[in-house]
Formats: sequence, structure tokens, C-alpha cells
Amino acid sequence: MNRYALIEGGSVSLITEQDSTPILPGLWVNVTGMNVGPLDKYDGQTFTKHVPPPPQRIITKAAFRFRLTDPEYVAILSESKTNVEVIAWVETFNMSTTIDLNNQRIKDGLQVLVRNNLLTQSRADEILNNPIQQNEGVLWTEQF
Repeated sequence: MNRYALIEGGSVSLITEQDSTPILPGLWVNVTGMNVGPLDKYDGQTFTKHVPPPPQRIITKAAFRFRLTDPEYVAILSESKTNVEVIAWVETFNMSTTIDLNNQRIKDGLQVLVRNNLLTQSRADEILNNPIQQNEGVLWTEQF
């Protein structure tokens, strides 16, 4: 028994096992003995494993704010009175409507707070990587 991959648009769209090349139209490649699966890329010679994008990790702005303790948030606001880097972080935060925890700008913003001793690296990692809670995707104002 052989394994065959149907290639459509440069990707594996179907895998089948049968004795001979399938008779259905399309580009069929014999992948017997190969670790090839659906959505893997094919350039005409080589297969590349499909890597799914990371799951979305978007929370409300209020949910992000409440990942900070009150003393942390107060310290950030206080520092934003004189520190241009922190002012920029606060203004960007205020302009946001949602927070994508996978976004590099969010990660960089937390590093600004670490660099300015407003958060420890451990605390920034916790804020960024804690599992998303059910209420973090709902507007906090809807709960009151």
C-alpha cells in the first residue's frame, strides 16, 4: 500500500492510501514512508511541515489593565509624569481598544516598564503569559 498526497496551490490538500497512483485529476505525489500531512507545503521537490499560527490571544484593554496590580498601575501613571518612554507607553495604551498578547509591540511595551523598574521581568512574563480568563474577552463595563 502506498501513500499519495494531492497537491493544490502548493500545499497538500488530501492524503490517501492505495496501491497505485489515484486516477482523480490533479498533481499526486507518492509520499510513502514520508511524514507528510495536510497543509504541508510542496515546492515541486521538497515538503515543508505546516506550522499553524499561534492561537489569538486578544483581551480587552480593561482586562489588561486589571492584570496589573493597583500599585503597579499607580507607579506607571506616576512615572508617566516625567519619563518620556513611560508617557509613550501610557498614551499608546490609552489609544488601544484591545490588547493582542502575541503582538510584539505589547511585548516591547512591557519591556519599557521592566527597563524603568516598574515591573520585574518575572511579573511582565506573568502578565503576558497567564492564561486568558473567560471574563477577559468581555467588556468589564458589561459586568457591572
